[in-house]
Amino acid sequence: MNNHGIQDDRNDQNSGSSLYVPSADAMYRAALTFCLDDADAMMYALLKGAGDAATVWHLLRESHPKNPSSQCAAALGKLDLAFTQGLVRWGRKPQASVMKTFHTALAGWHNRMQDMPSDDPVRIADWFTVDGTQWLIGPDSPYWPGQLEDLALKSDWAPPLCLWGKGDPQALTSCPKPVGIVGSRDVTEYGRYVAHTLAEQAAALGHTVVSGGAMGTDAAAHWGALNAFHGRRSHTVGRTVAVFAGGLNHMGPTRNRSLFERIETQSGALISELCPNTIPEARRFLLRNRIIAALSSTVVVAQARLRSGALNTAGWAYELMREVYAAPGDINQPANAGCNRIISENRAALLCAATDVESICHEAHHPSTEHASHPETTAPQPTLRQVHAEPSSRHARKPGSPSAASPDLRTVTATSADGPKSIHLNALPEPQRVLASLIKECHKRHLIATPDALLKMARQQTPNEISDIGTVLELVGAMELSGIIRRQADEVVFSTIVD
Repeated sequence: MNNHGIQDDRNDQNSGSSLYVPSADAMYRAALTFCLDDADAMMYALLKGAGDAATVWHLLRESHPKNPSSQCAAALGKLDLAFTQGLVRWGRKPQASVMKTFHTALAGWHNRMQDMPSDDPVRIADWFTVDGTQWLIGPDSPYWPGQLEDLALKSDWAPPLCLWGKGDPQALTSCPKPVGIVGSRDVTEYGRYVAHTLAEQAAALGHTVVSGGAMGTDAAAHWGALNAFHGRRSHTVGRTVAVFAGGLNHMGPTRNRSLFERIETQSGALISELCPNTIPEARRFLLRNRIIAALSSTVVVAQARLRSGALNTAGWAYELMREVYAAPGDINQPANAGCNRIISENRAALLCAATDVESICHEAHHPSTEHASHPETTAPQPTLRQVHAEPSSRHARKPGSPSAASPDLRTVTATSADGPKSIHLNALPEPQRVLASLIKECHKRHLIATPDALLKMARQQTPNEISDIGTVLELVGAMELSGIIRRQADEVVFSTIVD
């Protein structure tokens, strides 16, 4: 076992390079992640009902349409039962409309399974870890940050199924209450000073600094945490963690490459919930923000415009009941408008000084090398070479992860299972009525109703109702679970008659 507590093998025919071998549960979770377009509430409920990722994977494989109908029918019945049990355990009701949406999602998972080089995840560890250049952990790992589960417990959104990473995974559990520092990319010198100074002082006190690896505020925060090593003993300085919105072989921007290298070499971590080769898209940055918020105990917005993605992170943190602070700024400068607004709306406390870290953080400490989220885990997990392809008692029995765009299944209204149901626009809640009108307008103009297209049209027609992509995704998710719409690739179409 290497000094990260991760199993590794030595390839005698390869210059002795280390190949990280993730646990069996992590590999199955990676395979399930590959099947998802993004994190998925349906998959979370299914995992809660099935008990482990290996069971889910084998049922998906057995239920694939390419198999004999008798085999498919038996596996589909087990999937339905597991999904229903998972809904109940999650506090949701297994209504007919939800089951219909689950079956639609299931068809998409089956389609994506075919793109994997093998339907047996235990045989393609090197493919999922890019020949051992990335580590892969799941909830069975001693370095899994347990606070991610708050996404399911304190909100109706989802923790990731697993995490890919580079650097030191111990950074994820080295601090019990990390500090998230976020802000605009086009930051001013004032915002850069706030982020850099706050991060440097927090790291000097042993706290982990979390941000998004982007230009501007994120980079200032990461560099500040790294600068805390100057003149100090490394074992006393907090780490920094960068969370990315795509696969780790698509880390960007390229101007920050030296920053990413420094984070790796100075015991920090670069992480993503997405498979290697996943392209970072606009919607994925917003979903990435939920991980920054969940990892953090305190979130500070150093500087933000009114439409900055940093306000999305602050919103996640507020919903997760984290402590949120914002740096006030000149009211005549647009760069400060976002921070000033969330302070005025009491969604963030006023940050009085960038140098007063003690007032917003817990007590100073040395970074912990203990297994914070799983102190009872002492024995190493079995490697994939030691595990059979079929589910066994050795697999971790920890629930999986819900979905990023996961609407509240408790509020889903039942629809007829016999066929399309006619719904009047006036019968829908106001936000859903607005989105339905925008979908109809896209179709009228012969446009593909993608979330980005809907947002563009909303900004033209109803800017006060729908202002950001996060709102669009939330409404799409709620209407999909209600059986009103469905997704075809990235297009949103009606699954019921809306007039």
